[in-house]
Amino acid sequence: MTSPPVTHRSPIAAKALRTTRVLLSLVICMFLMCAVAGAADEFCDVYVGQEKLFAVSNTKLMPALERAQLVSDTIQNIINDPPFDPDALTIRTSVDGVPVIFLKDKPICSVTKADADEAGTSQQLLAQEWAAKLKRRLKEVQSKQASSSTESPPPVAPGKSQAARRGSSNLSEHAVLLLFIEITLLLSASLICGEILSRLGQPSIIGQILAGLLLGQTFFGALFPDLSSQLFPRDGSQSRLIEVISWIGVSFILMLTGMETNVAMLRRLGKPLLWFGLIGLFGPLIAGGIISLLLPGQFMGDLQNKLAFAVFLGTVFAASSVPVVAKVLMDLKMFKLSIGQLVVATALAHDLLCCLLLAVIVVLSGSGSEGGGNPLLLAVVGTAVFLAVMYLGRPVFFTVLRWINHHVSTSYGLITAMVVLLLACAATTQALGVHIVLGAFAAGVILSHAPVINHKVVRPLETVTMAFFAPIFFASSCLNVNLGTLLEPRLGMVTLLLALATVAVKLASCYGAGKIARYGKWESLAIGVGCNTKGSLGLILGMLGYSLDIISLDMYASVIFISLFSTAASAPLMKFTMGRVKVTDEEIADMKREERRSRTILSSIRRVLWPTSGRGRNTFIAKLLNSIGQTQVIETTALWVQRRDGAAERPFAHIDSVVDKRHVSVYASSVQSDDPQKVISEEGNRGYDLIVMASDEPPADARFVFGQLVDNVILNTSTRVLVIYDPDPTTERHIKKVLVPVSGKEVSVAAAEFGISLAKALNAHVTCLSIMESEASDLYSEATKSGMAIERNVSNEITNSLNELSNALDVNFESLLIQTAAHPAQAAILTAQQHDIDLIVLGAEPKIGKGLFVGHTINYILRHAPCAVAVLTLRG
Repeated sequence: MTSPPVTHRSPIAAKALRTTRVLLSLVICMFLMCAVAGAADEFCDVYVGQEKLFAVSNTKLMPALERAQLVSDTIQNIINDPPFDPDALTIRTSVDGVPVIFLKDKPICSVTKADADEAGTSQQLLAQEWAAKLKRRLKEVQSKQASSSTESPPPVAPGKSQAARRGSSNLSEHAVLLLFIEITLLLSASLICGEILSRLGQPSIIGQILAGLLLGQTFFGALFPDLSSQLFPRDGSQSRLIEVISWIGVSFILMLTGMETNVAMLRRLGKPLLWFGLIGLFGPLIAGGIISLLLPGQFMGDLQNKLAFAVFLGTVFAASSVPVVAKVLMDLKMFKLSIGQLVVATALAHDLLCCLLLAVIVVLSGSGSEGGGNPLLLAVVGTAVFLAVMYLGRPVFFTVLRWINHHVSTSYGLITAMVVLLLACAATTQALGVHIVLGAFAAGVILSHAPVINHKVVRPLETVTMAFFAPIFFASSCLNVNLGTLLEPRLGMVTLLLALATVAVKLASCYGAGKIARYGKWESLAIGVGCNTKGSLGLILGMLGYSLDIISLDMYASVIFISLFSTAASAPLMKFTMGRVKVTDEEIADMKREERRSRTILSSIRRVLWPTSGRGRNTFIAKLLNSIGQTQVIETTALWVQRRDGAAERPFAHIDSVVDKRHVSVYASSVQSDDPQKVISEEGNRGYDLIVMASDEPPADARFVFGQLVDNVILNTSTRVLVIYDPDPTTERHIKKVLVPVSGKEVSVAAAEFGISLAKALNAHVTCLSIMESEASDLYSEATKSGMAIERNVSNEITNSLNELSNALDVNFESLLIQTAAHPAQAAILTAQQHDIDLIVLGAEPKIGKGLFVGHTINYILRHAPCAVAVLTLRG
């Protein structure tokens, strides 16, 4: 029987363990002391005007001062928002047995055991006593308001102590603690519910909305009203904190929506989009406005502003959500089809027009009338000026963003600039009286066209928005909504009919538009279903309408239900209608070609850095950039590094004469420095997609691959570098034939794809060269000849893949398989000579040691090529 092993601790480890135990004991003791201190009863008075009503104690979640302030603010908000009915005060007992005083469905104050113990009576009797005092006081205030409409509302708690007044004016530590608890609960519930709904095949946004309903008045507030009112107060400064975060989240969501708006696609679809956009939007808008006249007054906030309510309900009918329908189409693999693109484009058009309608709703609500003047005229003229400045001022915005990217040392400077532009645009439209929604959306549209803004910059903002701001917004927007009110027969029936009407009207409008545009039944219905998804825009509409007092809390609940209903129904209805759309084989082939084109390296290039002296081989580079610019928009920074003791030159004069400004925008930048390699490398790491450099004739001693400057730039940047070598820079070269040698390496295939894309831009013929050693059969026995078969199969797969890309790009493609005893580089040179090749495109993965090394094959081809050579370096 073996004895258990004995563990020996070093003196240092033993001392560290003892220290840890002491610290842990201190933490536990401090926690217990805080718990005991927090458990001690304290009381604070609740005032209405100058009259003290009663005193409340502290709870586990809230000090007495905070609780008294919350109850006072709730009562004061009731008084400030007449009419109110004091006879509607009731006492309800929650699931945990705590009596709560309600005014209709609004909880005012609970009666805890500590409150009852202090009064020496039961909780129920004390609740009746407090309710009687509150009813009497509310009736007195109501009588004064009726006798004199000019009487100002009574001040809040003038008899409070100085400490109480200081506590109500400053953000207390408890308020910060409660804010963090609220955010923790909202995010946790959103994550759990979103994951559950995602696994059920529904958008995660539905789960985030359900999280708010679970934590709010619909479920948790109905079961535990006292605890709910303390965790998520509906009045006072505490509720404003979450509201502020929610509106910041709305601005970020709208900015990202604007960045997803493909204006080019809207223009490309032309007349069909015009019919679906106009009829599909104005049909529901008019129908919603007419239906608003039939709804009872309980759905309206301000009964006098029927026009704003009519436009609001029409906008709810017309609203759509692009992200939800795009995800459904991607799941169905129909996003790239013409019908899929038309669905997304129509939803985008409706999104854009609904954002303008939001501005109209704000103006009609009269929210900007307090500032004097004519708010409608200010909003219309101001919005027109704002949109004109945003559109015409794009070059200025792009220049500022580019300057920030080039000159701000911090790596997050560009992201900060994006946020500043977003908030400035939102603040401008808010000041014009058309709310932040239009400004945030417009900022997103502008940023989507800025060449300096790429996915690397947008990704952090998107992550923060979707992981933090969006869940808080979607969940918190439902906290004060009680969908339980929809169980009331009349309200529930009206809400259900409204939800069905939104679907029916949208389908009918898009079906009519499809008939005019000569589309089939199922195509038109699929577009109607896709554009009927309310998603996030429905939530934003509801929140805006309620905050502007256009709709009542009952209508807010109805809008939430309509958004949930339309979003949940979109996926199955889209699958049903799109499954019946007839798709031709030709359209499927076109979709595959478009998808293949979108995966090339060249398609992702938007910003190019061109270090240049303005002479020599730059003519050839300009020709390449002009060709690429014909297929996609690119911005080029021409960088000239002038030595401090160098003679004055005009390096950009030659570039201006050879670059086609219609296809390539050039930003000229000159820097004085004696270390051009450092300047180019630092600039190259500022978010460019490609660096294009010209190489002189490679040195014969092979100490450098392309030359000292180019080699060092490649070694010190993480950006792709395209090195161009032309043996005869004085002759204008016309690229008609391109050779792309390939092997089984990934970098070789990537370079071949780049070469084919480049050939498309140059309108050239492509020859793909695969080389196999012909003497391999003499080197290996019969048992190992399977390696040759594997090599041939790999070569065939690569050739087929490149041939597929060539067909997608409509490029003349020829495949050559050569078996030779010569070195592969020699075979490539010989092939270039025999086929009169104008450009050889090679791929290289830099190997970093004491210097740059890209392989013997590239070294040999650079020094013996009879034509121009382009080497694309890719990081492994």
